[in-house]
Amino acid sequence: MINAKEVLIATSVVVSIAMIDKYVIVETEPSFDDMQWIEAGSFQMGSDRGKPDERPSHPVSLSGYWIDKFEVSNADYSRFIVETGHVTTSELLGDSLVFAAPAENHAMLSGPLDWWNLVTKADWRHPEGMNDDIEDKSDHPVVQVSFADALAYCNWLDKALPTEAQFEFAARGGREGEMYSWGNAPLHRSESIINNWQGEFPVENQVQDGYLTTAPVGSFPANDFGLHDISGNVWEWVSDWYHPQYYAASAEIDPAGVSQSESFDPAEPNMAKRSIRGGSFLCSDNYCSGFRVSARMPAEPTTSANHTGFRCVKNTSWAESVLHQFN
Repeated sequence: MINAKEVLIATSVVVSIAMIDKYVIVETEPSFDDMQWIEAGSFQMGSDRGKPDERPSHPVSLSGYWIDKFEVSNADYSRFIVETGHVTTSELLGDSLVFAAPAENHAMLSGPLDWWNLVTKADWRHPEGMNDDIEDKSDHPVVQVSFADALAYCNWLDKALPTEAQFEFAARGGREGEMYSWGNAPLHRSESIINNWQGEFPVENQVQDGYLTTAPVGSFPANDFGLHDISGNVWEWVSDWYHPQYYAASAEIDPAGVSQSESFDPAEPNMAKRSIRGGSFLCSDNYCSGFRVSARMPAEPTTSANHTGFRCVKNTSWAESVLHQFN
């Protein structure tokens, strides 16, 4: 049976032939470089085996959309900065959050507030401060970007940040009800399949995956939807405002989260927060295990850190995207 996508591909070929006299140009994909089309579909979002804010598992149906195959890199973000002159939040403030490893901060065991330093001049060009730079990291994911910095980049390309539902659906890669983007088996404990913390966080990072902090985008295998680093490497901003009990009242079709006024984080109840997804190089089995596909985390949208980046989506139909290349 020929599906709608195949018909539209054939149509795009015919149109391209008709438009260019004496030349036959066959294009089988719309010009959405390094993006993956995610077919409309339904899935069970969340996990009844996960943390409280991942419950209950509930049915969600999504329209089709495009999503970046890779996290936005330093090279990508540099082009945006050159063309727009955008100044990031951390550059405006003059400092940003940097994780402090145990060898540098022996008080880390006392809690998360002692795991982070507010470092002067830490920004996307200097992820860990003035003594750090991205000269040899053009292919690493951009970090030290706030929610507004991420959104500005997506808007520049006429894209958007994914919703939590879009991110989780893409991360699952069609693996209904499974724990990780590759399945249920904890392969990350024995194989280098994602960039995460190996060992007991925060006292021992065995660096079995070869990277103490970020890895170049695409360094690890893609999931079944062809998406790289959808688990691990860096946390990724999504568009939803965070609420730990949202799933109990979530819309079933194309959910987009609560409003800003409804956002709630029990740890800081007076501060509206966005959600971040996917986990990072700091996530371990004994702590947040944020690389699980259902894992969620609240983040203050004006903050930036050296473990947080993003990717974009394009909310358009396949037919519209095929026609777009001829406009």
